[in-house]
This record gives sequence, C-alpha cells and structure tokens, in this order.
Amino acid sequence: MDKLAVGIDVGGTNIVAALVAADGQIAEQWTRATGAARGPEAVMDDMAEMVDELRGRLKIAVDDIIGLGIGTPGPLSHRDGVIHRSANLPGWKDVHIRRGMLERTGLPTILDNDANIAAFGEYWAGAGKQARDVVAMTLGTGLGMGVITNGEILRGHFENAGEFGHTIVEMGGRECPCGQRGCLEQYCSPGNIAKYALERIQQGEASSLSDLVGKGEALTSRDIVDAAQAGDAFALEVWDEACRYLGVACVNIQHCFNPQILVLAGGMTKAGDYLLSRVTHHHKHHCWNLMDDAPEIRISALGNDAGVIGAAGLAWAARNSGVIA
Repeated sequence: MDKLAVGIDVGGTNIVAALVAADGQIAEQWTRATGAARGPEAVMDDMAEMVDELRGRLKIAVDDIIGLGIGTPGPLSHRDGVIHRSANLPGWKDVHIRRGMLERTGLPTILDNDANIAAFGEYWAGAGKQARDVVAMTLGTGLGMGVITNGEILRGHFENAGEFGHTIVEMGGRECPCGQRGCLEQYCSPGNIAKYALERIQQGEASSLSDLVGKGEALTSRDIVDAAQAGDAFALEVWDEACRYLGVACVNIQHCFNPQILVLAGGMTKAGDYLLSRVTHHHKHHCWNLMDDAPEIRISALGNDAGVIGAAGLAWAARNSGVIA
C-alpha cells in the first residue's frame, strides 16, 4: 500500500481523524465526540486511539504513515506545538499537544490553527488547487481565516496572522467576546447574523421569522436565507448587510494579501450562489478601479473535510520539504 498521512481536526464538539493519500484523497475517516471538559490528556488518548483504529481498518503498520497533522482552535504556537488557550476547549492552557501525540503514536507531529489547516486543505486539494496564493475565510460560529502565500501558511511573528474576523469594521460597534468592539465577525458570521436578527425581532421588527421565534425555535442563518428567498424584506435586509460586510472584507483582503483565489468556507456557504453572488456584487461595488487585481471568489470544494485534509496536507508538505524524513 502507498504511504498515508494522518490528519486530525479537533473541534469543540467533535474530533475528525482521517488517513489521507499524497493526492489529498481520504482513504479512511472517523469522527467521535471531543469531550474537551475531560481535559487534554483524555482527549489525546482518544486521538491516539483513533489513529490505531484507522490503521486497523486498513490493516497498515505505523511505518506506512509518514506523519500526523493536527488542527485545533487557537491561539496556539505552531513552532512549539502548544495550544495556549481556546474558547472552544475550555480549561485547556499551554497544552503540549505535539509532544503528547508524538509520545502516544510515535509519529512526527505538526500542529496548526484550525483556520490555517482549512485554508491549506483548499489550497492543496480543493478550490484553491494549482494556485500559489490563496486566502480562505471560514464562516462558522465566528469568522476564521487562513492565508497561503507562495504555497506557505502565513503565521506572523506572534503566530496569530490571519485573525481577520477580529479586524474592526465599526468603531465602538457590537461587543465581541474577544474584548474588542465592532469586529468583522459580529456582522457577517452565521451565528452572529442570527443573533442580531433575533434581537431585532424581539424588539418588534416585522418578519415572517417571528413565527419561528414565537414557537421557541432557535433562529439560524439558514432560516434567514430561506425567508429572504421567499421575499421577507427584513430577512433580505439582514442577509444583504452580512454579504456587504463580507464583500468589503474581500476588498481589504485583496489589498492586504493580493491572493489569486479567495475561498469562502464553513456552514454559511450552504447558501451557495445566494451567498457568492451577493458577496461578489458588493466586492465589485466597493473595489478600486486603478487596476484589475481582484481575486476569484469561490465556494469551498472540500466542505467539512477541508480541516482534516489540510491537517494531513501539512504532514505531507513537511515530508516533501524534508522536515519529516
């Protein structure tokens, strides 16, 4: 059998692990609950067990695996292999996850931010394949971003580059859990779109969404999209505002990083062209006319697998560059 890499994407709810070939194809995959409250040692034990389970399913030896890539929520240190803190992994502080997984599996291990690995996955095997400069924005609970420049992840001196969701777009604006006010993700991530739409409905805004709220059902960005497409004026206003902020974010990303391809990923992209067309419209409306250096904006090709494929891709990249022998 050809060699494989392991990719593990650790989220607050689930861990996804996969064996991935050198062309980015998943050979075997497994998902299980994270249970982060049990502490990092128990979670790392589970991760090592998942590696063994995947090997057993394909009947391959440890020597058939070239390395292990891990993506987790940050902030973290790629250099040191340490998770400093994470809102999605409560109680975790300065966890030496690279060392812990090397001890448990014997595999050379690489750690990176979950948004970085998703971006690397799209660059390596997804919507950004065959480009050298790619930015991917993940639209989930918040707004994550990874930047690939000349085939390498941009991390920055403090290893926090790409935190575009926390660029300030409204001075003194909506409060963000990060401690700032007016962060981009407060205006265009699906969780926050639904949050602020709910607040306005509770304050008396007329909308067909009031029926859902009145039944006690949780309001989602999908509900807003459905209502907007059905002609609800309020839902259309909320959706278009979010797409406008995203379009302006694409302008700013264009000027900061000048990527060839800009990928939109995460749960919000289930809206498909209803998202892409509006974001593209606002990007073109707000962008300069001095020259045509606009990136092509695309929807993710890998979907929920971007993270686990990207994590394995980091292991393959390390192998190909000689970092992993």
